[in-house]
Order: sequence, then C-alpha cells, then structure tokens
Amino acid sequence: PMKRGFLKSPVKYSRISSYYNLNRFHPILKRVRPHYGTDYAAPYGTPIYAVGDGYVQKASYTNGNGNFVKIQHDGAYQTQYLHMQKFGPGIKPGVHVKQGQVIGYVGSTGLATGPHVCFRFWKDGKQVNHLNLKFPPAKPLPEEDMPRFTELRNQYLSLLEKASPVKIDDSAVAMEKGNP
Repeated sequence: PMKRGFLKSPVKYSRISSYYNLNRFHPILKRVRPHYGTDYAAPYGTPIYAVGDGYVQKASYTNGNGNFVKIQHDGAYQTQYLHMQKFGPGIKPGVHVKQGQVIGYVGSTGLATGPHVCFRFWKDGKQVNHLNLKFPPAKPLPEEDMPRFTELRNQYLSLLEKASPVKIDDSAVAMEKGNP
C-alpha cells in the first residue's frame, strides 16, 4: 500500500494559464522575465493542497508573490504556492503538513492578473519544471505495519466474498422511471 510521492498539481484547476518559461513576457511588468512556475487558473477561494508531506518554511507576503507558502519536503525537494487569497487553517512556519492538506486558497494577491496559484518546484536547490520531472517513488508501508495491514485486508476480502449479490427487482426500477 503506497501513496504518490507528490500530487501532480496543488489545486483542482480549470486550465494552466502560464507554463514554466525562462523567456516569458510578463503581463504586468511588460518585459521578458523568467517564469519559474506553472500557473493553475481556478476560481477565487478554491482550496490549494500540499503536494507532499513536509513542513512549512515560510507563510508570508511579498509584493510580487502576494500571500505564499513554501514547503520543505523529504530529501531535496521544496514547493512554493503563490498569490493565495489567504492561508489555510493553522498554516505558519514550522508546521508539519500532510499530502493533500489545505494550505491556502486561490487568490490574485501580488503581481497577478486573475485568480490562480503559481506553483514552483525545487530539486536540489534549483527551480525546475515539475511537469518534466520523474517524481520519487512513494515510501511503502513500514515493515512493522504489514502484519496488521494484511490482517485487515484479509478480513475485508473475506466479507466481500461472503456477501450475497443484491438482487434488483426490475419492476421496481421500471416504476421509478415512470414505466409501469
């Protein structure tokens, strides 16, 4: 039993509005400037999730980034989430977060033209395009937990095998659809 090392994106998004691009024309500053993140467009207030387990290094505001959170993950990985409307409950430096935990909400603070989260990813201290990375494999369940896992799995499989199929009365289904 394993989970992914990292989620593929930090938000349920409608589209990617800007990709990682070292020669991007900045829509507000009106000049070419590297864009080290991927912009996920989503409605204001959409939850932003930690893509992996880690601890919050920063939860702050700057003029360019707006409200942002930076997370240190196991090993050589860091992620950053920019332009948040607000931080998630209890999110502050030093707090441990779990993969999938809400860390903030989509906004357009800082240098932003509309609601989105600019997601940035570091590997070994260098910002990289996470869409091109092969993510590390997830950690398997610790060996000492395997006997309990196997026991529970076998109990549930046994219950499923003993369960009788549910018979649906075709006439009742037809009556619900208005076809007596």
